[in-house]
Amino acid sequence: MTLLAAEHALQAAQRAGDVDALDALLHPRCVGAGPDGSVFSKEDDLESYRSGFLQITRLEEESLDVQEDVLSGVTRLVAAVEAVQGGTVVSARLSYTRLWVRADEGWLVLAATLAPAAAPA
Repeated sequence: MTLLAAEHALQAAQRAGDVDALDALLHPRCVGAGPDGSVFSKEDDLESYRSGFLQITRLEEESLDVQEDVLSGVTRLVAAVEAVQGGTVVSARLSYTRLWVRADEGWLVLAATLAPAAAPA
């Protein structure tokens, strides 16, 4: 699977709330940082989907940059996102930066940040 295909698979898993697919795409030691500065582990992320605390209802890619080399890669995604988080409907334009590593099982997210994206020019 190419890194571009892995990024698109991750987005599809997020939209579907597919915990098994997310589990397969996240490195066991994956760490993320949210727009509020909170830090979360792979298990934290999976549990938010598993429990229903987070339900992404729309994740629409606006732009995507993919850079890869032999063992690692970076994806930078800007997306319009709508979700239900803890029972509250939220809507935002977010910038995701993900560090991917190549493993025997394919590309895995090792680290991710998400932050509010600047308004389009």
